[in-house]
Amino acid sequence: MFVALGATALLCGCQTSNQADYMQIGYGPSFDVAHAQCEMQKGSVDQGYIAIGSPGFVAGAGLGDALGNAIAEDQYMNNSLIVSGWKRAPHGKGAAAASAVATGAPPTPYGVARAPGSWINTALLDWSDANKKCGAGDKVSCATRAKLGGQLRAAGFNPS
Repeated sequence: MFVALGATALLCGCQTSNQADYMQIGYGPSFDVAHAQCEMQKGSVDQGYIAIGSPGFVAGAGLGDALGNAIAEDQYMNNSLIVSGWKRAPHGKGAAAASAVATGAPPTPYGVARAPGSWINTALLDWSDANKKCGAGDKVSCATRAKLGGQLRAAGFNPS
């Protein structure tokens, strides 16, 4: 029973709400807003339990339920924050990502002007940038525009 109690305390201690543990991966609300939204809804994944038997069995069932709920809530928070444009940073890199966002640097890995998700979103934005520069006479941008245009048309999109 003490092993299960220790595992529960360890698992609950792993849940973090510190922005330094996360990095921005796309567009969405600030970390504080995203975290608050996820935090308000994480209880919806909790499961109840019914246990009949000896006091030790009932206590063990309650502890098991609490442990299962803590795991489900942690998974919910992780997935909910990803949907909001945040993910857990690799160990030791969260603080650098948070300071970059605080200084106005583009979020990793997409950049401020780049939409997360499909390569098509980024290719369309890059094509648009190259098209503007090509119109101003930049020959390298004209080549980039032609290359991206071919890729986009092959994927079924007409960039013009």
